[in-house]
Amino acid sequence: MTRCRGFALAAVPAMLALSACGTKVLNTDKLETSIKQGIEQQAGVRVKSVSCPNKVELKAGGTFDCTALTTGGDRATVRVVQQDDQGHVRYQVAD
Repeated sequence: MTRCRGFALAAVPAMLALSACGTKVLNTDKLETSIKQGIEQQAGVRVKSVSCPNKVELKAGGTFDCTALTTGGDRATVRVVQQDDQGHVRYQVAD
């Protein structure tokens, strides 16, 4: 996945969900789809899947990693940074 390393991808708007106990969490299913489409469109790399952690609590400045798997079998880490506590994030394929 060398072609897209370090490639900054667009911000993703509001991916807010509520967990059963009332804690605000990100909708990581929607985020995975957005990351997959963003990598394919902006870096021209075919992505088989993206996996992010479940139940990520909303927190401005919070970070977590997702994993992208290309159709060729390559893996890449995608660093996600929460821009606010409303579900806005930015992500970038890590070096």
